This record gives sequence, C-alpha cells and structure tokens, in this order.
Amino acid sequence: MKQLQKAGVIGLLFSSLLMLFSAAVAAGGNKAMVEPIFTRYARIYQAPTLDFRTEFFKDKPMEEAENFDGYSLFLDFTWPINDRSQLQVFLPFYTNGEADLIPSGKPVDIEGYNGVRDFFSLIYERRFSWLEDVTGVNVAWLAGVGWSLDPLDVTLGSSTLHDRYNHSGYNAQIGLKFDDDISGGDMSLLGNLRLIMYIDTDDISYSNNAAFQVLSATGAVMFNQYGRFTPVLEAILESDFQDYTAFSLAPEVIYTLADSFDVKLGIPFRLTSDGQKYAANVELTYRF
Repeated sequence: MKQLQKAGVIGLLFSSLLMLFSAAVAAGGNKAMVEPIFTRYARIYQAPTLDFRTEFFKDKPMEEAENFDGYSLFLDFTWPINDRSQLQVFLPFYTNGEADLIPSGKPVDIEGYNGVRDFFSLIYERRFSWLEDVTGVNVAWLAGVGWSLDPLDVTLGSSTLHDRYNHSGYNAQIGLKFDDDISGGDMSLLGNLRLIMYIDTDDISYSNNAAFQVLSATGAVMFNQYGRFTPVLEAILESDFQDYTAFSLAPEVIYTLADSFDVKLGIPFRLTSDGQKYAANVELTYRF
C-alpha cells in the first residue's frame, strides 16, 4: 500500500511539474511579480497564483520524536478578489521521513498526507489603503483558520503502526505584512508578522501542550537588478513564548523562466540551538 501511495505522490509531482512547465512555455502577457519563498507581499497579486513547494529538511523539531529528516510537499493558491483583498488556500499534502522516538531512541518512519505543524488553511488578506497613503509603504492585514486533514502515521519497522502525529486540531492566525521598493526599484524589502494559535492539537507542539501559540516573523531583501535572476536573503524567526526560539537565515535565488513562471531555490539554516538544522526548498510559482 505504501508503495502505491508513494507512486501516486511521485505521479502527482511529475504531472504538476509537467503542467506548470508546459503552461510556462506557452504563457505570456502577465507582468511578473517575483516573490521570496517564505515572505509574502503586502500588495495584492495581479493574477491568480499557484505555488508548489518541496522542502527537504534535517532535524525538524517534533514533540515525541527527534532527528527527524525527510521532506514535505505543499500547494499554495492565491486568488485576488479585487485590488484591495485576496484569498489564500494553503495545503500541506505529503510528508515522509525517518526519526528516533523520545525517549526510547527506536527508529521510526513518519509518513502521511499532511504537514508537521502545517494545517490546511484559508487566509484572507486586505490592504490598509489609508495607512499606505500615510506611509508610502504597502501594508496589509491577514486573518485565517486551519485544521488538520489527515494524520502522519508513525511505524516501527516496515508495518507496525506505533502512533499517529498531527491527526487532530485547529488553528487561527492573524498578522501584518509590508513591502516597499527602494533604490529606484533595484531592491525590495518585505516583512511578515504572524501569530498562529493552535487549539486542541496532538503531538506537534514544541513544549508538550495541546494548545499553544507560535509567533512567526520573516523578512526579506530582494535584489532586482540581475535580469531573470533575483538573489534574495531572508530571515526567519519562530517562538512559542516558552522554551522555543529559532532564528534562521535563508539565501535564495529566483529564476524567472517566463513572465508567469518562476523557479526558486532556498537553503535556510539555523543560527540558534532550536529549530531544524537546515533545509533545501524548491518552489515553482505559476501566475495564471
């Protein structure tokens, strides 16, 4: 069964890549709005946008397991409603990796159609038009809800089901975003601040609590003067207001294959003792 599931995921991935690449080759006419992997614009998108991201991670923190190495797959679709608001649909749809149980140290496989602390989410974003008029900077607020769709199965050996992670729970989030172009448009600055409140979860918190909060702050500087290549440096901060605070830097490069299609590569690595050691993120962005 697992082999069939893996084959299905590989088939979905290949089909998605083929669809996006074919569409990109034929696309034209949409003005490019290049965006980093982790930090989103406050300005409203100019076209419906689909992001497909694969994250390969090392030592991702888990409540009941350690040394968790593997990968996750995500889809992110954003629909601009008008020039002031948009709706984001976020779907973590597959995770696969290996870890050691706490405290026994037994090796386990972790696999399922979900993320680790990522829930299927609906997020509404709206510009602060009056604040933009005062500051000259793009500013927006966001609010969203999410819930866990499917568990991550934890197996000992090849078939013995030991536990299930991220099989229940909800979250709510609020946040602020800003962005601005500086140096005559040669550089762009972006910043996002989110408070994510998890409710009635299981096995995914940083400190063994079913209900917990995570403050997520990201910032990015984009260098826009290199044609189709856009170098980016992002900073990522996460804290649960208790014992967990992680800070990472993520150098990135974005290649704009066509006006409607970007390929992105980011390598976040931690500068603190908390957080995953490092990761490799590959994201494909298609603007319809």
